[in-house]
Amino acid sequence: MSFRPQELPAATPKKKVTLARLAEMRRRNLPISVLTAYDYPTGQRCELGNVDICLVGDSVAQVCLGYDKTTSLTLDEMLHHCRAVARACKTPHLVADMPFGTYHVSVADAIRNAVRLIQEGNAESVKLEGGMDVVPIVKALTTAGIPVMAHIGLMPQRAAALSGYRVQGRDAQGALLLLHAAKALQDAGAYGMVLEAIPHKLASLITDTLSIPTIGIGAGKGCSGQVLVWDDAMGNWTGHKAKFVRRFANLGEVAAQGVNDYVSAVQSREFPAEEHTYDMHTGEWEKLCSLLEEGSS
Repeated sequence: MSFRPQELPAATPKKKVTLARLAEMRRRNLPISVLTAYDYPTGQRCELGNVDICLVGDSVAQVCLGYDKTTSLTLDEMLHHCRAVARACKTPHLVADMPFGTYHVSVADAIRNAVRLIQEGNAESVKLEGGMDVVPIVKALTTAGIPVMAHIGLMPQRAAALSGYRVQGRDAQGALLLLHAAKALQDAGAYGMVLEAIPHKLASLITDTLSIPTIGIGAGKGCSGQVLVWDDAMGNWTGHKAKFVRRFANLGEVAAQGVNDYVSAVQSREFPAEEHTYDMHTGEWEKLCSLLEEGSS
């Protein structure tokens, strides 16, 4: 790897995305773009690509660490990835998922863990999954000065309890419960809310009912913004592709071909070529040969 610092394209100074800016975008009906990032390179892409919110999602458990579910992720692992993203993401608002178990034991424990994500992870806000059951936690966190993004609908951390990854709110009673939860979470102080895998009409109703931004993932166009997982959107993930996912690039295919071409070039000795090698200063090779001859006599 080159030891030289990476050269980035010159860019005009950009205005930091703040919570006030997100609220303004909601009021002006300006769509909010949200994308996950897990390390410095993906964070840098979000920075250069003018993403509004960069989410260090607990999906890092699967797409980066090889776990089979998000609930395996620890707080220390999340902190490691959050710090890496924060080094690259200077303009987007940076929000970190609270891993499973970090806000379930007690309110005090939730505050303590959220503070770590802010202090040690350099996140600017935290996101947690839950409905009416987490309202007291959201209230306590926001009272303590920690901005919270709520997350209702399909909640991956509770997939087992929900009998899998299923669309939520498809019946009237379930939809009403989600609407009530959304209102309660807003009243508790959440600055925004992810709506995952719920019917588009319900998502639009919730968005129109609330005054805070809603971020949809599998929730239709009526939300204030949209979020996708990096590896889904960029084509790195070879696992299950949800209905709501759109591929905007095929980085996985490009990388696979690149690896194959590299191995082939090494095996055929095509690489490294002359342009990839270094020479000694003029006349120094001959001097070295003379020194070696003198030493052997």
